[in-house]
Amino acid sequence: MKLRWLIASLLVTLLALSACAAPAPPAAEAPAASQEEAAPAEEAAPAEEAKSEEAMEPVVLEFYHWFGADLGETTIKEINDRFHEENPNVTVEFETADTGTYEQVINTRLAADDAPDIFGVFPGTKFHPKAKAGFLMDLSDQPWVDNLLDGAKVVALYQGKVMTMPIDQNVIGVIYNKQIFADLGLEVPTTWDEFLQVSEAIKEAGIAPMALGLKSAWVTQLIPYAMAPSAIYRDMPDFDAKMYAGEASFVDSPWAQMMADYLDLRDRGYFNDSPLGTDYNLSTDLMASGDAAMLVQGNWALASLRDKAPDIEWGMFPLPYVQPGQDIWVSAAVGGTITISASTEHPEEAKAYLAFWARPDIMELYLTQKRAFPAFKNLNPELDPAAAEMLPPLEVGSYPFLDQNWPPGVQGVMLEGIQSVFAGEMTVEEMLQEMDAAWAENAE
Repeated sequence: MKLRWLIASLLVTLLALSACAAPAPPAAEAPAASQEEAAPAEEAAPAEEAKSEEAMEPVVLEFYHWFGADLGETTIKEINDRFHEENPNVTVEFETADTGTYEQVINTRLAADDAPDIFGVFPGTKFHPKAKAGFLMDLSDQPWVDNLLDGAKVVALYQGKVMTMPIDQNVIGVIYNKQIFADLGLEVPTTWDEFLQVSEAIKEAGIAPMALGLKSAWVTQLIPYAMAPSAIYRDMPDFDAKMYAGEASFVDSPWAQMMADYLDLRDRGYFNDSPLGTDYNLSTDLMASGDAAMLVQGNWALASLRDKAPDIEWGMFPLPYVQPGQDIWVSAAVGGTITISASTEHPEEAKAYLAFWARPDIMELYLTQKRAFPAFKNLNPELDPAAAEMLPPLEVGSYPFLDQNWPPGVQGVMLEGIQSVFAGEMTVEEMLQEMDAAWAENAE
């Protein structure tokens, strides 16, 4: 009781002294505002210090992709090491797998709410189910978006939002043996009629004008894919949108003429013997041995050709599926993308990592090592000399690989259909009808 009384007495005394204190003179009122301003600064100092300490806490970003082991152990490691040098508190742990395994693993992890912080998604409609399910972060406000090439940006969109960052592109064109062209006095054709004339001259010289390996199902699509940008999308950029709206069809489109011209090349004898019995590897063997002069393929085939025939000078030009005076559009498509998990615990660090990738010095490092085309503007990676010949045509116009904007399932029907058409088991119209049916069945 005495203790409580003493405390109470002291409080009363202190309050009395405070009440009796003389008021401050007018001259002292001026600094009052400065004191009030200084007070928050003193209070903020510990908060800023805490924030600084928090920013430097170690962060580990998990990065999962289908990049090959060679890129992962060299180029990707270099990129990650350089990022760590500039962001010492952030470590990026990278893992890779082949595409088949990768897709299974990433789908399982997403479903189990165990997503990596950063991972790859296949461009175009193939990633849309993941975006629809809410697994991907909206990246539309990131500064690198404005630097994307239009053709690359198309396959990064879902409902008008950029959901993933394209990092490279490949092109489909005509790879050709420059020595054969020189020996026969041939020039690179710029129209379809010129292309047929060049092919006829090569055939008359006893050389297969084109190597074609239809035994590998994925090869069947390359010639139509190279035709379509000029035949359809240059003048009808909304063709796919009309297909989704049910206002267009494969049957009643330039596809019928494209397939007729595809078969016409066979009927004229411009392919090697037995394309259906020839696979992709054998088609590159025919080119390397000089038994074929041209190959409609992606720029990725150049590495194999140089390994098999290092002394041959290769060139590349866009398939000229046009009439005189028309622009040739190129089939070019994003090969890989990087996205961020919507559930990452480190969103700012993950965004910083993608921004680091988008820097010209880093992107050119990656593209030069991969020998791939850029998805961003104003980049000059070191390309294969033959592939570099496709850069000027790319600036004229391009359209993505068709399946990147198609519903799932349509591409497979097309691949099987082309093989069946070449085997005489199906008509072009029947093939296109099946493609229309697959589109209607699988469209969102």
